[in-house]
Amino acid sequence: MKILKLQNCFKSGLAKFYTRLLRGEAGKIGLGSLVYFPFHSTDISGLEIGKNSVIFSYGWILTVSEGWGVKYSPKVEIGDNVYIGFRCHIIACNHIKIGNRTVLADNVYITDNFHGFEDIAKGVMEQPLRVPGPVIIEDEVWIGERVCIMPNVTIGRHSVIGANSVVTKNIPPYSVAVGSPAVVMKQYNHESGQWESCRTK
Repeated sequence: MKILKLQNCFKSGLAKFYTRLLRGEAGKIGLGSLVYFPFHSTDISGLEIGKNSVIFSYGWILTVSEGWGVKYSPKVEIGDNVYIGFRCHIIACNHIKIGNRTVLADNVYITDNFHGFEDIAKGVMEQPLRVPGPVIIEDEVWIGERVCIMPNVTIGRHSVIGANSVVTKNIPPYSVAVGSPAVVMKQYNHESGQWESCRTK
């Protein structure tokens, strides 16, 4: 137990030091927020983190300002008291917003863009990024492990996205969605005070 406590103290201390260094690169990192080492990015100038949020080790957040001869205006907004698990990957050319008290489990992928593929004379990596629209994740959302959230999607407040789901369309507030593509299975009924199934028998 003593070894584990020492290990945790060391990791926390390193995270505080590392977060101070990142403040010079990021647009904003609020008080009490921590980014755990190692963290991968080539550009976080468009990243804003609120207060008391945490990004665990092996995270990769990238704001793409320019590429393939195209200029972008990227922004990633992470609210207050947000938990982002290990090995999460967030990449923005336009706008990704993660609301307050939201939880991302490990290995979550969020993007507001994808590679073009239309020109068959070029490889996919040679073609400009396509940016269909922003990703908005509202407050108090739970994102399960290995979820992929694709461009031009809004996930409503206090919703739950089940593990391994792929979100390609908007999810209403107070919903439980699972699958690939993700489908709403339950919604909270404010009149009855119950979570009710959306599936038809």
